Amino acid sequence: MTDKETITDFSIGVLLVNYNQWELTRKCVSSLLVSNGVNLIIGLIDNNTAEPTPPWVKDTPQIRFYKNNTNAGLTAGNNKAFQMVSEEGVDYVMILNNDTEVYPDTLALLADYLETHPGTGITVPAIPYAEKPDKIWSAGGRYSNWRMYLEQEYKTVSDLPGHPVEMDQVTGCAIMMRSDDYRKAGMQDPDLFVYYEDTDLCFRVKKLGLNIQLIPKAIVLHHVSVSVGGIYSPFAIYFTHRNRYIIASRHLPRLTFSVFCLYYFTTTLLKTVIYPLKGCGNLVFWMWLGLVHGLRNHPDLRPEGLFSAKESK
Repeated sequence: MTDKETITDFSIGVLLVNYNQWELTRKCVSSLLVSNGVNLIIGLIDNNTAEPTPPWVKDTPQIRFYKNNTNAGLTAGNNKAFQMVSEEGVDYVMILNNDTEVYPDTLALLADYLETHPGTGITVPAIPYAEKPDKIWSAGGRYSNWRMYLEQEYKTVSDLPGHPVEMDQVTGCAIMMRSDDYRKAGMQDPDLFVYYEDTDLCFRVKKLGLNIQLIPKAIVLHHVSVSVGGIYSPFAIYFTHRNRYIIASRHLPRLTFSVFCLYYFTTTLLKTVIYPLKGCGNLVFWMWLGLVHGLRNHPDLRPEGLFSAKESK
């Protein structure tokens, strides 16, 4: 634990995007409101949820709320939230999934490290599963560029080191940055919509000459939502396959990118056979469509079939 007497009240803006998950969002906000050592502003974006906005949103003075009339995606939602909290002059920004719960000292721990380490651009907490708080969902890791894959290093909370550790890449579930650095890095690409936006941001932060640090004493629990239908939904398959290629083409050196392409196309061919054998042959179409749109560098496309009638096209 950090000595609270040495921590000032950090000015922090939290970016939250809700889509059909008001109860999870309420739990997340409730955990944020008991944070120690921070002055908090929450930029909350709703991506056209069908249910009415609950009263607690308006009744919480720390919340700045905006409701989109379409599902604009996670990335555009985060950018809008950043715009709102920036108007309050926050020094730090916390990009946070709405299906999380934050320990009281987490925000202060993350901000304090950034305050005292100018060479660091991103700090992240350890993220255990909410349902199994001793098991790690994500805590940074080493990144395999040729596969565009984050390899987790820690499996349980007891495996975590007692000191900050530099990481290659981290998940976008919970990321803290200085507001100025987030702005310099270009924020998030609204065209990506969802998936690999965290990878893109980490690459851009490192190109600014800044490192990424895991702060193991900071904890955020993750409920691991299924708001996009799970990892084997057409939605997830399309956006992960498309964005994976696009981000690789943006950031990998030529030789590494060539190796990635060989891996990417080989994996696509294998899954073309494996998915039907697993009874999910419908995913083959969305995987190949994602590949085609990735090759054409079209992150702006929104295939209508991915969205239900309740969602905006």
